[in-house]
Amino acid sequence: MSIPKHVLVPLGLATAASVALAGCVSSGGSSDAGGTVTYWGAFYAPATEEAFQEIFVDGFNAEHDAQVDMEVKELTTLGQLTDTAVAAGEAPDIVYADGPSAASDFARADRTVDLDEYAQEYGWQDAFLPWAYELSQVDGAVRSVPASYGSMVLYYNAEVFEEHGWTPPTTLEEFEQVAQEADEAGMVPLGGGNAGYQGMSEWLITAVFNAAVGPEKIHDVLTGEAKFTDPEFVAAIELIESWIDKGWLAGGAESYFTTDDTANVTGLANGTTAMYLSGTWSFNSLTEVFEDPEQWAWAPLPSLSDDVEPGVFPLAIGTALSVSAEAEDPDAAASFLDYVAGDVDRALEYTARTGENPPPLQIDADQFPDEVDERTVDLYSQIPDSTNVGYATWTFFPPKTDSYLITEFDKVVTGDSTAQEYLAGMQDTFDKEFDAGTTLVPFTPQSEG
Repeated sequence: MSIPKHVLVPLGLATAASVALAGCVSSGGSSDAGGTVTYWGAFYAPATEEAFQEIFVDGFNAEHDAQVDMEVKELTTLGQLTDTAVAAGEAPDIVYADGPSAASDFARADRTVDLDEYAQEYGWQDAFLPWAYELSQVDGAVRSVPASYGSMVLYYNAEVFEEHGWTPPTTLEEFEQVAQEADEAGMVPLGGGNAGYQGMSEWLITAVFNAAVGPEKIHDVLTGEAKFTDPEFVAAIELIESWIDKGWLAGGAESYFTTDDTANVTGLANGTTAMYLSGTWSFNSLTEVFEDPEQWAWAPLPSLSDDVEPGVFPLAIGTALSVSAEAEDPDAAASFLDYVAGDVDRALEYTARTGENPPPLQIDADQFPDEVDERTVDLYSQIPDSTNVGYATWTFFPPKTDSYLITEFDKVVTGDSTAQEYLAGMQDTFDKEFDAGTTLVPFTPQSEG
């Protein structure tokens, strides 16, 4: 995908893209010799850019002989610019990818370097959460570093929920009760759509797969022990179809293609949309859009079947950074990469100033600065302690399977493809990647030990 799968402009996931870097070396020499490393950054807001410049760029430059010169790119074109540069053999020094799966493609094409020596030098195995460090490896070698992580949650307007006597649903029955009452009240029960960015569809599918099918079954599919065509997956897609048919999801099939992330966030803020299944990258944009920022709220995903416990957190790495095989000074590039993603204090200072998702570092709740929104602290305290964690599609699904999941879902929305047909094509695509050995090995669901 040329646009980061977790980034929708203008509101959506600019959060994770704010640390999406794609740099190129503008002069040779090692970091000790004072070489210059340039990189591209893309940001949601000027204040976010300013914070990144001060914390990471100016901070690095003050402490190192090598100097970083930031060039700001458009958020919508950052992924395409990076892909084009890599394909042309003119790779940036620090190569951006929208997750470990995409980064693994660059690694297998020998476009990025083995980072094992840097992982040892900077202590990345101890710094990052185990599942994130494992995902950064390709064929046993570290090839990327995760720069941000989050999950999928249910967003709602606390004031609206209080007015209607609703509480965040934890079961399918409760979820559909809120949806039914919201529909009767003239609201859009569930935000959704993919106007402006087709990849929005996988946010919904990630949430539903994890909440209706469950992490164990998804793990079995990703390891070749089960199929996307199994009844649990069919039921999950048919559940989405039922929401479309009732007009609950984005107001129905027709409006699905004309509704973007901005409309969904705005709908929550003005009380015309009841719920929205989206990623934690939206924390920042919700705060910007709500007239009273204290009124937006999040809850863990409800259970959407009897087979799944409430509160599953699909784990997602939105930004993976690698060092280009074309880099003249990989030491300097790796040093800056560690400066951006490998230090808890700097990461949390950036989160406090911008609301951005932090890297998947080993972070204790008492390490968060007082300035960090308590909703962010709550999220990043719950996830590491939870045993109910799952898999975001853009992080764990191989690239072609993930692309199929996004593009072919439009036919499900329009009724031109059944759930069975859609999932059969997904399985065919996955089989080819699995047989070719280009899939990532997912962590074992914690409920299995």
